[in-house]
Amino acid sequence: MTLRSASPLAAVLACVQAMPAVAQDQAEIIFGGDVFDVTGAGVLDLSILDGALMPFRRAFDQGRERLGLELTIDAAGTVQDCRFDANEKLAPAGKALCTQALRVGRFQPYPGLVLDYTSATYRLSIRSHTGQPIKGEATFRMSTAYPFEGRPVTFGSYAIPPENQRLTLADLQYRAMEYPRDALQNAIEAQVIVAVTFDEQGRVSTCRPVRSSNTARIAYDTCLEARRGFSLRKAPDARPYVWVTHWRLAED
Repeated sequence: MTLRSASPLAAVLACVQAMPAVAQDQAEIIFGGDVFDVTGAGVLDLSILDGALMPFRRAFDQGRERLGLELTIDAAGTVQDCRFDANEKLAPAGKALCTQALRVGRFQPYPGLVLDYTSATYRLSIRSHTGQPIKGEATFRMSTAYPFEGRPVTFGSYAIPPENQRLTLADLQYRAMEYPRDALQNAIEAQVIVAVTFDEQGRVSTCRPVRSSNTARIAYDTCLEARRGFSLRKAPDARPYVWVTHWRLAED
């Protein structure tokens, strides 16, 4: 999707009509089964970070040191494994947080997101606030990046139906789509394909990522936009709508 001075809606119309193939190369990642990453695909609850990390606050050097975590999540959303990436002085904090993650950590995908995995990774980093935190605010904050940036991703073996078995743009009501905020801030561009279905009231019921030319997370962001932006004109209709969009930063 292109952000330019032209109408955002016109940009959507230009991008959803065609279905060009996503570039395939040796760096492509095939998601499915135990090979999956769900970073940014839902809510990861590790309970209150301050409870585990406050004893190690000095080691974070007021936000100048970062603690990286890679969690393994099963299909039910339970944390099965935890690995941390940290310097020597943050290692005790990593161990403490992994202990908490294994004890109480839960992952919940966004509603309607279809992800075919038995085991997946979730990657995040932890920093402390700089200076004195405002009263009532947490001292530690969690952030997620875009794993596999620069790598094309195919999600499982979903086969795009032929044209006569899927909805067209004329079957839908839609609004102008917004560039996913975090992707925009991180200058992430990608061509993304997702398959959307609708419930009996014409609202989006499921969104299945199909392909992304760059990182999986922007496909999850695209499904969120589809859920907010599309509805079916004449429900019910069991056919999927296959949305192809190119998130592209505006040229200077």
